[in-house]
Amino acid sequence: MKKSIRVTKNYDQFTSQVKGNRPINIGHLEKMIKIMKDDYIPNPIIVNSKLEVLDGQHRLEACKHHQLPVYYIVTDDWEIKQIQTINSVVRKWTLADYVHSFKALENKLAGPYTQLDWYTKKYGLPLECSIMILHNNGNYINKDVLDQFKKGNLQINDLKWATSFGNFLLKVKPFFKYYNSRGFIHAVLQMDKDHRFSRPVFLKRLEINSMKMRRCTNVIDYFDMAEYIFNCGARPKVQFERKEKWVTGYKPLR
Repeated sequence: MKKSIRVTKNYDQFTSQVKGNRPINIGHLEKMIKIMKDDYIPNPIIVNSKLEVLDGQHRLEACKHHQLPVYYIVTDDWEIKQIQTINSVVRKWTLADYVHSFKALENKLAGPYTQLDWYTKKYGLPLECSIMILHNNGNYINKDVLDQFKKGNLQINDLKWATSFGNFLLKVKPFFKYYNSRGFIHAVLQMDKDHRFSRPVFLKRLEINSMKMRRCTNVIDYFDMAEYIFNCGARPKVQFERKEKWVTGYKPLR
C-alpha cells in the first residue's frame, strides 16, 4: 500500500525508539548533527501508528538539534525483524563510490575525479594513496582532507609531479611486488621530500639488492627498509628524518 510522506517540527510526538531497536550511538549522532549543519537532506524517518521510530532515530535527534523539519512515513507493516534486516545490509559509501559518483557528475572531459580514477588505475595504487599524492602533495591525509574529497572538492595540485612519482613507483615494481602497498608508498613519499634522496640512486641500489626487500606491516618498517636499500654501498650513510607524529598517526582509510 502506498504511503505518504508527512512533515512536522513537533518532535515530542515521536517515541525515540521502538522496543528491540538499536540504542542511540552518540558518535554517530554527533556526526549526523555535523552533516546536517552543512547539508540538510530531508530523508524521511519510518514510524508506526504509535509514532514509535522504527528507522531514523539519529536523523530525528539531529533535526531536533538544528530545529529542522522532520519528514516521516507511518507504517504498521514493519516489525523489529524487518528493521534488523535493513540495518544489517546498509553499506557505507566507499572511496571508490565517491569517485564513481563525482566522476559521473563532472562537466569537464578530464575533471579531478576523472583524473583520480585514471591515476589510480594507471599506477595500480590504493585510492587513499592516489588522493594523498594528487590532492595533498604527498602529505598524510587528515579528516579535513577526506571530508573535502567526500564533498566533491578534490583538487589536483601538481599533476606533473604526481605523474613523475607514479612512474617512479612503476620502476620499483619489477624489483618489489608490494610497491603499491600503503605503508611503502607513505614511507617513500616521506623520503622523497628530502633533498638528499635520489630516485635514480634508489632504483640502482634496489636493482642490486632487491632480494633484501620484504613485505612489512607498518610504515616505520618500510621506512627503515627503504633507507637501508638507499644506503647499500654508500659512504657516508644517509639517515632520513623520521616524522614520528606522521608515521605513528598513519591509519588506512576505510
